[in-house]
Amino acid sequence: MARDFPTSGWPPMIGRSLSVSEWNDYIAQYDFGPVAPSRLVLHHTFIPNLSQWRGLASMRGMQDYYRQLGWSAAPHIYVAPDGIWLFTPMSQVGIHAGSGNSGVTNGVWWYSIGLEMVGHYDAVRPSGKVWEYARVVMSSISKRLKIAPRQLISFHRDYPDAFKSCPGWAVTHDWVWGEVEAFVNNSTPAPQPPGEIGTPPPAIELLNERLMMESFSQRGTGYFPEWSSHQYALGNQMGMPTGNGGTIEDNDTTYGYQPFARDTLFWEVPKWGEVQRLYDLLGGSIPPSGLGRALLDASFRASGSTFHPEWYAHQYAFSAKLGPAVAEPSSFRLDGTQYGYQVFAQDTLYWQVPQWADIRQLSHLASASKQGDIALREALLRATYQDMGTTYHPNGPFISWPVPGISVRPFPMRTASALKAQPTRSRCMPSIRCITWYHVGVMSAA
Repeated sequence: MARDFPTSGWPPMIGRSLSVSEWNDYIAQYDFGPVAPSRLVLHHTFIPNLSQWRGLASMRGMQDYYRQLGWSAAPHIYVAPDGIWLFTPMSQVGIHAGSGNSGVTNGVWWYSIGLEMVGHYDAVRPSGKVWEYARVVMSSISKRLKIAPRQLISFHRDYPDAFKSCPGWAVTHDWVWGEVEAFVNNSTPAPQPPGEIGTPPPAIELLNERLMMESFSQRGTGYFPEWSSHQYALGNQMGMPTGNGGTIEDNDTTYGYQPFARDTLFWEVPKWGEVQRLYDLLGGSIPPSGLGRALLDASFRASGSTFHPEWYAHQYAFSAKLGPAVAEPSSFRLDGTQYGYQVFAQDTLYWQVPQWADIRQLSHLASASKQGDIALREALLRATYQDMGTTYHPNGPFISWPVPGISVRPFPMRTASALKAQPTRSRCMPSIRCITWYHVGVMSAA
């Protein structure tokens, strides 16, 4: 493997421009050292833009800017109209994406390559030499690291501390991944549909990303699109996390896990991409010990409760695949009758005290017509929402009893909130400069 080019100044900068053929030779022989990068974060410079770009003078100007910020490193690569520019050596951790620079995920340290596209791409996509060089860099790194584009490439705005449009609202995930995949496979990219830029359009993508982050953050640490478990959860409609993930040990093997509304996902460390489902592992029975039992206990614990295999309510919830309990059991009195209940990820179970074995589901009261059943349903809904830290509003926009052909169970993970798009140049599209209400919950067919 070849040694890197020398650096100069502070933060250390290579400051060399490469042609496509020179870049291909460079990446083919590059020595990443003991740990290779596993991610690439795409950016746009915003300033300097295309008309302001002056080659090495612009690179030195950015070096001076980063020095004033107190940075010890910078992005790794800049693609500009005049070539592929090298800044921070790729064998070193750069500074370019906050929490996307490097970190530890499930006990494994990683770092990313920062790729800057010269220009401002909130309204138009990159094109010409800038996009040609960007595709060359992304596809060659994908092939060199043997990481597929969809697993390798993320955006600066994907990370929770970004708060900006970078690499521009006109640059969308599906477009970038499709273009790079076609380049890797020497095929023609799919034609872009007419109309507004992006699939989805940038304004909708912004709203989707904010909603995803807020939803995953209600009972977890946030949404990370590069995590295989989060990709699996979305692709298989697992609902939102009911708690933070963690690791457990079983027979000298470490497993990572995270509970979601419809199941707990787990994987053997470090086989992050081999995501499995807890219900599939258990096969319909509650084990007394072993990995399955440890995951059951951990799922309830992470979700805010304790698993009791001897309890009728927990046996019922397990059999019905209602997910973990998200609060400890409680009780209330209605018209002289004492009721016990416990909120699970997909439904609330209840029973008359002391008839512990006669377990019933709140969702089955969706079409209630008798006054007594309606009163019980409303009392259970109030108690469910209270246990989730919010207030039940029977005439609110998130409640509909019944829906023809389906019983809807909108049980909140947290109170309703508002997403407010900040009126800043880099964060907000005019069409979403407003307040959008959302409610994090689970809606599923009975």
